[in-house]
Amino acid sequence: MKVERRPSIETTAQTPLGRLRAALDSAEGVAVSAGMSADDAVSFLRACDMIEQCISEVGANADIRPETNRADFVRERLRVNAEAIVRVIRRADRVGEVETCRSWVRALAIASDRRARRVRRLAVMGIGAAALIAALMLLPVIVPAQPAPAIGAISRLLANEGASAALDLARAEYERFPNDPEVALWRGVLELRAGDPAAAENLFEQARQQAAGEIGFLFERGTLLIQVGLLDAAETDAAALIARPDAQAEGYLLLGSVREARGDRNGAIAAFQQAADRAAAADKPHLEVIAKTRLGMVLQALPASSAPER
Repeated sequence: MKVERRPSIETTAQTPLGRLRAALDSAEGVAVSAGMSADDAVSFLRACDMIEQCISEVGANADIRPETNRADFVRERLRVNAEAIVRVIRRADRVGEVETCRSWVRALAIASDRRARRVRRLAVMGIGAAALIAALMLLPVIVPAQPAPAIGAISRLLANEGASAALDLARAEYERFPNDPEVALWRGVLELRAGDPAAAENLFEQARQQAAGEIGFLFERGTLLIQVGLLDAAETDAAALIARPDAQAEGYLLLGSVREARGDRNGAIAAFQQAADRAAAADKPHLEVIAKTRLGMVLQALPASSAPER
């Protein structure tokens, strides 16, 4: 039987398919980050435009089902985060860099539609609707934008300079924003990585108390634990989620990430498939898209040898 071999990313870098994969890598890297800066938002929108352009160029000339699944994930991230993207770009006065991007136009339309929906809901409520609408429209003028912790900078320091530099910044940001649960969680995983489990546990408890729910807390903590290389601890959080009937999709998604980080390709494939199946059964379409995207990425990648835990 003849086996069809797809060309490597390296050899297709100058083709529409190669550019599509590069754009997907770029967009996904920002879409799954803990925070989005203005630079991230601009890069994300440009990558979104490139993705759509390359999909159109590739057309029916190649089997791009894995790439299409990944593109669906990126489109969903644009839809979910449209208002945040518009806000951060406007605050940074970067509109001129993206005003010709189709993805920027789409983000504006989504954000505008959501604002209109909120206004209509207020109007239906009746009493004081006009005053409330006026207050909402004037709020950005009356109340200036509040400072926010540099979450994205912590993540970038971890990737570029290592855990020690990231911990220094996380501690500084925690001093500035002691009540921010995301800063507490970041500092907690980095303190654990640095060998201070007592400090980490106190920070985790703070983040847990401020989180919207236990499922979200465990998933976010597990994701950050993977990012700092604490794979055993992340797998413990995955197991805790899988043990809950209402969080098995999240648990298998996290487990797949742990196995992928360990170089266990077959284990990651099995976990991501489980995550997609559980998400579909639980009517969690967003998680199903993410799980299928991650599955497509692992299937597309070449098998790698096992990587030791850092």
